[in-house]
Amino acid sequence: MSRNYLISTLLLFLYFPTQSQVLRLDSSFANSRQVSRHMSFFVDTTAALTLSEVQKQSFSPVETNNFRIPFSNHTYWYRLTLKNVGADEEKWYLSWDDNPMEQIDFYVSEDSSDRNYHKTSGGAFVAKEQRKYLGTNPYFTFELGDSEQKTIYLRARTQRGQRVRVILYRGSSFFQEQAKGESRAGFISGLVALRLFYIVLLAIFGVREYVFRAYSTKLAIHSLSYWGLTGDLGEFLTNAPFPAALINIIAPHLIPISYVIAIKALLPIGRFPPYVRYLLNGITLLVIALSVAIVLDYRWYWLLISTWLVLFSQGVVLLLYALSMFRRYSIDWYYSVPFLMGLISYFFWQMSLLGILNAPWVFQTSSLLFIGEIFVFGLFLGKIIRNYERVKTMAQQKLEFTEAQTEKLRELDTLKTNFFANISHEFRTPLTLLVGPLADFKNKYPAESLIPAMQRNVRRLHDLINQLLDLSKIEAGQLKPTLVRADLVKFLRPVLASFESLAQSRNILFHYEQNRQEKEALFDPDQLEKIVTNLLSNAFKFTPDNGRIEVMADYSARELLLTVRDSGIGIPAARLPHIFDRFYQVEAQDEYVQEGTGIGLSLVKELVGVLRGNIEVESEPERGSTFKVRLPIDPQTWAGYPIREHDVVLQPSLPENPGDGVPSGNSFLSQEAEPDQEVDHDDMPLLLVVEDNPDLRAYIRSIFEKKYRVIEATDGKKGLSEAYERIPDLVVCDVMMPRLDGFGFCKALKADFRTSHIPVIMLTAKATLDDRLEGLKLGADDYLTKPFDRQELSVRVQNLLKQRELLRQKYSQQMNEPSTNTSVKDTEQVEKYPVGDEPVRDHPFRDYPVRDEFLEKAIEVVNEHLADSSFSIEEFCQTMQVSRTQLHRKLKALTGQNSTEFIRNFRLRRAAELLSTGRYTVSEAAYQTGFESLSYFSKSFHELMGIPPSEWGAIANYQPNPPTFSFLTSHSI
Repeated sequence: MSRNYLISTLLLFLYFPTQSQVLRLDSSFANSRQVSRHMSFFVDTTAALTLSEVQKQSFSPVETNNFRIPFSNHTYWYRLTLKNVGADEEKWYLSWDDNPMEQIDFYVSEDSSDRNYHKTSGGAFVAKEQRKYLGTNPYFTFELGDSEQKTIYLRARTQRGQRVRVILYRGSSFFQEQAKGESRAGFISGLVALRLFYIVLLAIFGVREYVFRAYSTKLAIHSLSYWGLTGDLGEFLTNAPFPAALINIIAPHLIPISYVIAIKALLPIGRFPPYVRYLLNGITLLVIALSVAIVLDYRWYWLLISTWLVLFSQGVVLLLYALSMFRRYSIDWYYSVPFLMGLISYFFWQMSLLGILNAPWVFQTSSLLFIGEIFVFGLFLGKIIRNYERVKTMAQQKLEFTEAQTEKLRELDTLKTNFFANISHEFRTPLTLLVGPLADFKNKYPAESLIPAMQRNVRRLHDLINQLLDLSKIEAGQLKPTLVRADLVKFLRPVLASFESLAQSRNILFHYEQNRQEKEALFDPDQLEKIVTNLLSNAFKFTPDNGRIEVMADYSARELLLTVRDSGIGIPAARLPHIFDRFYQVEAQDEYVQEGTGIGLSLVKELVGVLRGNIEVESEPERGSTFKVRLPIDPQTWAGYPIREHDVVLQPSLPENPGDGVPSGNSFLSQEAEPDQEVDHDDMPLLLVVEDNPDLRAYIRSIFEKKYRVIEATDGKKGLSEAYERIPDLVVCDVMMPRLDGFGFCKALKADFRTSHIPVIMLTAKATLDDRLEGLKLGADDYLTKPFDRQELSVRVQNLLKQRELLRQKYSQQMNEPSTNTSVKDTEQVEKYPVGDEPVRDHPFRDYPVRDEFLEKAIEVVNEHLADSSFSIEEFCQTMQVSRTQLHRKLKALTGQNSTEFIRNFRLRRAAELLSTGRYTVSEAAYQTGFESLSYFSKSFHELMGIPPSEWGAIANYQPNPPTFSFLTSHSI
């Protein structure tokens, strides 16, 4: 044995993980760690070995964190041995960080003997319903207690080459770490989607030139390829595992086509030798042929050839750019720089995938270049658009040197504005299709409270689009004043008064005043109305409840001075110069958050300019803001403009709710009823909705208010109070609530014998298995995650109420069956309580298998007062320690009887058993069971049993088995 061999063997033993190496997990273990280097691997060239056979094989160490699985049809086995030496964690997650893996099997030993293994599968070829993880990235969970050691095996099967890293997570921090990773991936995917959307719109409507559209096509193919690499494209298009995986695999292999399209547009291909064009066309044909081969015959060698083709095409592009620079050809670097950044990023990845490069800087550089391409192209996009406009302008200048040339230049200046206006106009058709049917639905269903809310939001969207169109018209110079001569005081009065209801709903002191009773003036009613409503909407938006808003209209001979003053949050001095900038929004102060677009004040500024006026603003933080608008209203200013005469007051086109979009602190559903307004029909089930969001609470009410009585609570504490007081038939409860969350509410509800029978449906956005288990363990009967389908919620409510009804019928049926231990033939039991002695203590249900604590107690109480004819409902409630309503609701829910019926039928049931013995007369049985009136007893007995009490004993003694009688016959549920 040579010296070099011994040294290499020794180094291998000391440096690399061996079969006996164990990764020790102690208290210093972070939230996550890459464990690839602590693994060893074995290549199963037969792809047929079982786990027991593989365990006998010799494993080699994994040498890098990002290890490579080559293109082949082999199966790769990986082994990892872990030991918990004080890591203070029992639940662990092992993540196979590679989205496109076809199938990965996870084997974990069920005990420390490493003999019994549990298998879990994941990967693109495994159907979603068979996976035990979320998303496309496979991860597996296992338990590893203190001082426990386990060996994990991973079996990777893939035709496609992979770059993989394996990460071990603590169970307590896994989902948090996953959320961080998902947020990063979502951010990048969002950038890719936003870029694609914007570029496609520009290519269709804006920059209509060949180079831009060719580059847009290249970006579209690259975007789809990126989503194929992340595994999202296929699963978006189909739920079938193999077709979805095939789409994800083929998408990146189509990238050479995008290179050919881009290179023909960006470089002067005509100045290269003809064989360059043949080479580019040949690459395109090869890509198509290989894609067809992969679809028809999914094998590793087709994938490998296609990967080399991608790398070859990248090399060709880089060589052509180098030749162009060497020959000093004209190159548009605004397109070429981001194009080359993206190409080199994917070039590094392909080199790594083929095993040519494998270093940390490769992956870091590739990621930086990929993200950099997005931002660099965004920076260059303005220059690209300006270049396009310049080229188009120059073309027009060559054609026309007259006044027509100036008109064309004016059209170029408004190109972007017209483009945006065209897009905004496209929104009008779907808005029309929303407004019309909603109006029809409102007429058809006038009591539906959600329709007005939908109409308000549609109107708000319509108003925003109109504002955008007004801005585009102003920029294009197409918005001209439409003047009328009318009474301006009368016109403004209803405009200002329309905000009174909004002010009252938010307890805002709204004061408006005009210094004239009449004022004939020249003005544009439409534009003036928009100015006033936008200023007031802005004031209400940023004024808290219980604030103050003042409006003053001062008229002089030549102008209108409109002052709007509020006591809102104010605007810092540094931001005042920008508030009229388009899409500019003042940042929220503290917790006071408002939604908006930043269009309203910009539109006001532009409209004031159209009307030849000016606007000023004064503001201090926490002191409020004051807007002053001066508009000319005299004939001298508007001389030469067409003017319409109006002898009557103009009617402004006010919205149904001028405060749309202005939060009021209450639900947007003004029709929302108070909880106690839905108690008119006692025969309808009572639902309690516990939800802190007023809109969602109102939405749930709208689902059930036609078939159920609905009461509401805003948090868990109020929900418990309502549940104890009203005893609902079912509760729909949110989990995340202030003061007392849904888990605490459910626990308290189920622990109280007054409400323990009430079914609970929990609604939450916390959809993890642990959260669902926690809710179910606390007694929740059903669990729905947000967003939920209203039909599904309705069906689940119906099912739970049906189950409760079946349980109530079961109670009633069992209570109707005579107890075998208190048989009517058992005379010894009856002889213990002769007539005139103490009341009967035994009761016909003492051996009845009652499961409800409340019902057991109610039976005991009634039985103890069986002979007491003065025993009242009030005493019953005091003994049960509940209110009359609570007692009624609880007994009704469990037995279908109210309190009076429950006591009376119980006594009649006991009287029937006494009569069945033949030892008691009708009067004796009546008095011993608390009836003072024999006529009332006979009538009630006949109604319940179907025969008079005088005939009951004879029938019972005649038949071997006494006839059964229904305890709840006349009170079925």
